[in-house]
Amino acid sequence: MGRSASPNQINAAARLAIWRNRSDARLTERIMGAWYIVGDPDRRFDYDFWLLTGPSPGESYPPVERGVAASDVAEPPVPPAAPVAAPPRRVTGPLPPERVAGIPDRQLREAEPEPPATPGPTGTGPVPPGDAPAATAPRFDPERLSWWEESLGGEEKIGPGHNLLRVLVVLGLVAGVLGSMLILVAAPAPIALVPIGLCAAGLVLVSRFWPYAATRRSVDQRVFGVGGGALSNGRSRFRKENIAKGVIGERRTALALESLLRIPGTRIFHGLRFPGSSVADIDHAVVNGDRVLFIDSKFWKPGEYRWLDADKLGYVRGRRVDRRDIHMDHVQRHPLTSSAATEVGCHVLIHPNDEGAITFTAGAHISPTGIPATGIQDGIEMIGRWLMQGQKCGLVDRYVMARMIALLK
Repeated sequence: MGRSASPNQINAAARLAIWRNRSDARLTERIMGAWYIVGDPDRRFDYDFWLLTGPSPGESYPPVERGVAASDVAEPPVPPAAPVAAPPRRVTGPLPPERVAGIPDRQLREAEPEPPATPGPTGTGPVPPGDAPAATAPRFDPERLSWWEESLGGEEKIGPGHNLLRVLVVLGLVAGVLGSMLILVAAPAPIALVPIGLCAAGLVLVSRFWPYAATRRSVDQRVFGVGGGALSNGRSRFRKENIAKGVIGERRTALALESLLRIPGTRIFHGLRFPGSSVADIDHAVVNGDRVLFIDSKFWKPGEYRWLDADKLGYVRGRRVDRRDIHMDHVQRHPLTSSAATEVGCHVLIHPNDEGAITFTAGAHISPTGIPATGIQDGIEMIGRWLMQGQKCGLVDRYVMARMIALLK
């Protein structure tokens, strides 16, 4: 199997291999061990990450024995700490299961509560900067989203297709061609070629400009692709270490985007073709109604950032500012992506790769062309609000879905 194989292809290949080698118990056990690793998205990500680190030729992946991975061995018990009051929850009870990437029972992961602030030496003020430990980056918590409760109770609607209309058009063209042939046979004259030419031109125009709509089976799927899959499986000009960091950032964004599935009509895409490039890709896209938002994930150093230009973000280091290219403005203007829906936008989500938080210069977190750059918590908040404010929120537009499916790598 290739590294870009889908979960359904992996499961089918595993069943076929087990059936073919059912007489060899040792080989069957090895097949089960391999399937245990690559059949689960999380364990498969860890395995792909291990491959990206460049292991030596003689190094082997940690073995799997009797269906238990080495990483799944229970850790020694830790004495319980003093109980801490949990923060108030907006929504009580377990989250409903979502169909994500072919896994029907996968649920959204609940984030851990943020640790309390460390008091100062006297218990009344913050710790001085020189003595304070590095701040821990806050975890994404979907229950802190302001629109979390507003998304409950909505109904999803599937937009109409074009199958019946296509049949009627084709029947009309066939009738026109047959009628023109009869006229040509009954009264052979140059004037009889006019209806034939008109029918032929109509057939060409219909086949060329007909808007293709996604099938009902396609629109029932909620997530397309795997976060970080296009980056780890395709060609890239970056080093393996940078690719591994990019995969981590895309995977974290993919998990956070699953909270948007609570909004009726939302569909998520991972790994789309970048217009005008055979190597680069668009990390994520979120679709709802007639709105499409393209998302770029970054796994960068914690600190202060600000937009310097339409396609450049700056990392502030005292008096020095490091320039980093962001190509989402090209995505926002290119005809292939800008015409995907009635309203198209872009967003940049930055994850800290170390202890610390991502901050932005006041008034400089939005580019001159209107592309915001935020952290993961504020970003999901803005994206959810933007989707819910659409006039067709809750509608699955089959024509927009078809265009987005065509952009998948």
